Amino acid sequence: MTTILSDIGLNQTATGRQTATIAEPSLACSGKRMFVTGNWFAARSTSAGARWKFIDPYTELPPAGAGFCCDQLVLYSKPWRLWVWLLQFAKNTTGNRIRVAVSSTGAPGSWTFWDTTPQDIDPNWRNVWLDYPDMLETDGNLLLSFNLFSTATDHWQRAVVLRFPMATLKARGELQRQAWSTDQFGSLRFARGAGNVAYFASLSYSAPQLQVFRWADNTSAVTQTSVAVSDWADRHYVSPLPDGGSWLNRLDARVTGGWMAEDRLGFAWSAAADADHPHPFIRVVRINRNNMALVDEPDLWSTDRAWAYPAMCPNQRGDVGVTAFCGGGGRFPTHAVGHLDQSSGTWEMTLGQASTHGPGNGAWGDYLDIRPDPSRTTYWLASGFVLQGGASRNHIVPRVVLFKP
Repeated sequence: MTTILSDIGLNQTATGRQTATIAEPSLACSGKRMFVTGNWFAARSTSAGARWKFIDPYTELPPAGAGFCCDQLVLYSKPWRLWVWLLQFAKNTTGNRIRVAVSSTGAPGSWTFWDTTPQDIDPNWRNVWLDYPDMLETDGNLLLSFNLFSTATDHWQRAVVLRFPMATLKARGELQRQAWSTDQFGSLRFARGAGNVAYFASLSYSAPQLQVFRWADNTSAVTQTSVAVSDWADRHYVSPLPDGGSWLNRLDARVTGGWMAEDRLGFAWSAAADADHPHPFIRVVRINRNNMALVDEPDLWSTDRAWAYPAMCPNQRGDVGVTAFCGGGGRFPTHAVGHLDQSSGTWEMTLGQASTHGPGNGAWGDYLDIRPDPSRTTYWLASGFVLQGGASRNHIVPRVVLFKP
């Protein structure tokens, strides 16, 4: 059984009324200090979530390019005692930029930052912009992944992974980067729990396969393995809410969850209903990372409601935790957390806060965040959000959930 120890909501003062139904909340924690980001806000607490201070991502750091908007990610590196904040900037006709900022405290006014544009990565990448980020810390590096889209058509062009030395970030030195890219596979997602190797994955659409990539800290080479998995549907994501409305209009099959624990890799994505699953569900695969063979597929699903937008990571003991949404079947979008029972291969889920409404435009998403608690071996911290009291973005309440197996 999964036990929720605290479920904290951020009010509109904490978010500066800058919330969205595509909330994409990210979180980081060090003791009583917490930092939460989302569309289009940031908030900091030094009291374990009892009180929050709004941090405006539009003005906390100097303006540049077309200005901040919209995606953000944050993490706390315990080995390096460093807060890392990633901000994505708006596009113009030539592209956009991303900003990596670091701080020893996470306090306002304490951040050092570096900006990167597509042309900085490759001079030939013109008229493209970076979007849909993911972020991972290995033993020695910070890795970021992005999709690149045309500024003229918004059509996908390629995906890229950037690697920065943590030692340089810590020293606030001249930042060196390594880059790897592919024009075959997009929406790359990292496996949380990395040591000295980063694993990341994407889905194939020509065949039911998961493409798994490996980039070790001590090499510049990225290797790729194709893993055959059960087929899935990527269309008609429907699970009506109590008022008959929709909440899955933006949903698609992109990998949004990944983890590494001992000799296992796991990746997860949202799949549409099929003959064996009457509602949209979360497809999960586990892989033996020593031989890259498929171990099993412990999907998260229900006979009466949809599951979507998973994120996973191991706690310090190696248990795998999950944060996700469920809805439909008489329930408005509801945040839930849980863990994988290793013996049975099933997910032990506990429902958190439920929305009182569905989104007015039928759109929810696009990703959540989960971290191991840095000071308690078996605990996790997860992000979520719900709609309370209305259907507009002004009724979004981001949530920070502390839970354990």
